[in-house]
Parts: sequence; structure tokens; C-alpha cells
Amino acid sequence: MDSSLYWACDGRLFIIAGITGTLLAFHDELDDVFNHRLASIEAQHKPPLPIATLHDAVISAYPQYQFSSMPTSVEPNKSAVFSVDRTRGQAADNSSNAPFQEVYVDPFTSEIIGTRDKDEWAWCNTMYKVFWLHRDLLLGDIGKLILGIVSLIWTINCFIGFYLTFLRAVSTNKSQQAALRKPSGKPRASFFKRWLPAWKIRRKTNTFKLNYDLHHAFGLWLWLMLFVIAWSSVGFNLKSVYQPVMQAMVGLEGRESKGGKQKKPAMNTESINDEATTIGTNINSTNINSANRVDKANSIAYLSRQAEIAAQKNGVNVQQLLGIRWVEEDNQWQMRFKTNQDIGKKGGASSITVDAQSGRVARVNFGYQSSFGNQADQWMATLHMGHISHGIGHFLYQMFLALTGLAVAVLSGTGVYLWVKGHQSRLKAAQKLK
Repeated sequence: MDSSLYWACDGRLFIIAGITGTLLAFHDELDDVFNHRLASIEAQHKPPLPIATLHDAVISAYPQYQFSSMPTSVEPNKSAVFSVDRTRGQAADNSSNAPFQEVYVDPFTSEIIGTRDKDEWAWCNTMYKVFWLHRDLLLGDIGKLILGIVSLIWTINCFIGFYLTFLRAVSTNKSQQAALRKPSGKPRASFFKRWLPAWKIRRKTNTFKLNYDLHHAFGLWLWLMLFVIAWSSVGFNLKSVYQPVMQAMVGLEGRESKGGKQKKPAMNTESINDEATTIGTNINSTNINSANRVDKANSIAYLSRQAEIAAQKNGVNVQQLLGIRWVEEDNQWQMRFKTNQDIGKKGGASSITVDAQSGRVARVNFGYQSSFGNQADQWMATLHMGHISHGIGHFLYQMFLALTGLAVAVLSGTGVYLWVKGHQSRLKAAQKLK
């Protein structure tokens, strides 16, 4: 890679991003370590309580806050985690913000273990702070802008660096063309043989050449992944550049166009009692007859079954349930899930929405059915954040992502070293001319 460009955008930022990225590849595992007091519980030889019961305990303990989402299951030896709703706009002005973001509950007793305020500087929030150091240097919007510009330079530099390795092979041939030909008239080595040294690291050499080889070889070995991380970073931090380019190149749809395609006509539902419009209430207690009415107690089982039916009709399988939430304004339940064809567990996941009063499926959105441009965007983000596969496949990708983060730090360090050495050589040459 062109080391002068690294120095221009300050290689220290890349070192920070590389090291924090390595840690974030194992975010959940490390977060459980730092947050052990709240996240872990002793194993018990009995089944956990229903999720609805645990949710009742949370809203009873904190009735002044809203908890519209629920997990669909609880991992072994882990506490159940409920997130408080974030209030925005006018709603935020009319209500007090909770002094925490998460509530941890013992899944076997429904006792509140504690709450976590992620904004607090505390040991349990170490990985949360690492994330925001990686995301915006803990500087908010200014940090996002800085990293967005740096990522854009990095993206351009990926192509410049790759091109310069080709020039090295071509220039070597031109300067040594006579030497490469033998008296017998044997043709010179192929381009790829001349390019091969750029992929190798000479071990028995001086410090400068070792740094030079590390910089070139790591950049070539990991070029595609480095480009994905660089360009997706532009997408996270500099959308004003990323979106127009992706729209022109792959047909990425903006939020407005996606919303227009998925928009459905308003449902004609009967008004029901206040008890039926609150997540903390048993909807079956109302007087409206509906055998398929969906309440909190049966919501997970009902929506997961409907998701499986919809997936089977489309020739896919539900691999994982990701979460469920109550949409009060529409009197609907919505569940996110991942199929075997979806990209990751975030923007590329699928969802199903069910009317609570009738049990009718209002809509199903399969992530894999999105446009090519949106899938390209989802792949970029998913590869960057490590939401790939599950089980051993996921672990192997985590290892690869962590090593890539270390490689970014190495590329940055060697790039700065080469720039400094080159700058010193130019100064010495200038002094000799004087």
C-alpha cells in the first residue's frame, strides 16, 4: 500500500481501528467476561421460566419505562436481558429517560439481577466503550466524520497500492530485460513470476526490507477483505458518499424506496380495550372472541410457527429466532428471524408481523428476497461486523476477522515506518544537494 497516504491520514487511527476491531470480533464473548456479574448465572437442573413471566417481572419492577421487545429464548447459564425502549422526538420530551439501557433477570426465579447503564465508565462496559472507540473515536459525530474521510482515503488507497505492485513487476522487467534473457534465447519470466516476490516476506534481511515486505505481502494477501472493511466503513460513517456510489454501481435502494415497496394499506381492525393494547397485559382477558388471538404468553410460539410455515412455502428454513417486539400503535406482534438464505442477523434478516386480535399474518419480509444492491450492502456490513454463519463456522470467521484487524494494525505501523524512512532519505538527499 502507498505509505505516504497512510501517513497523510494518520496511521495511528488505523492502528486504533485495527486493534479495537480485533477485540470486537469477539465482542459478545468478551462482553460476557467483563459483565460477568450481570450476564452469568449458576447452572440449574430445571427449565427456565417462560419469557412472558420474566417480562412481567421487569415491567413490574420498572413500570415507568417501556419494554416492548423480548428475547425469544435464554442461553444456558446466562441471564435474560430486556432492553428499555429508546424514546425519540416529542415522546422523548414528554417522558423521562431511563438511567439504564438493559435489565438482567434470573431466568429460573424471575428476580432482577441488576441493570446496566452503558454510558457509564465502568468495567462492565469495557466492550461497549471499545465499540464506540472503533466507531467514532468516542468523539460522536466529529469522530464519525474523521473516520469516514479516513476510510474513503483507505478505499482509494487499496486500488493504488494494488496497482503499484503491478508496476513493480513491470519496472523490474524493463530494467533487467537483458539479464532475464539467456544466450540460448529463452523467453523472459512470465508476469506472474515477476509479481510473485511482492507476495513473499524475506526473513533474513534488514529491518527496512522486512517492513517493506510485510506491508506489501499483507496488503496483497488480504486485499479483498481490506477493501470490504474500508468501503463498509465509509458506509457506516460517510453515507453521503457511500449511498450515491452504491446506487450507481449496484442499484442500492434508499430508505424511502424500500419503505415505499413494503408499505401496506392500513388494516381495518376493531378498537379494543386498553388491556389489549399493552404488552404487559393478557389480551385473552378481553371479551372479543378470537381463537387465534395472540397475547404475550403465546406470542413466541405462535409467531415462530407462522414463520416456519411461511419459510417452508418459500423453500427455506428458519435457522434462528432473533427477537420479538410489540408494536402498540398497530396492535401487532413482530418477530425477526434468520433463514438459511439470509445474510447475517441484522439488516439482512427476515421478519414476520401478526395482528394480535385475529392472529392473521399481516406481512412477511424475507431478507434474501431484497434487491441485488441491498444484498451487496448487507454483505458488506455483515462481513465487517462478523455476523457470519454459526457454530464452528462462525468461530473460524471470528478468528479470521480478528487476524485481519491485527493485519490492519501491522499495515499501518509498517506504512508509517516506511514513510518516515523515506522522508529521512529525502531530507538527507536535499542536504547533500545544498
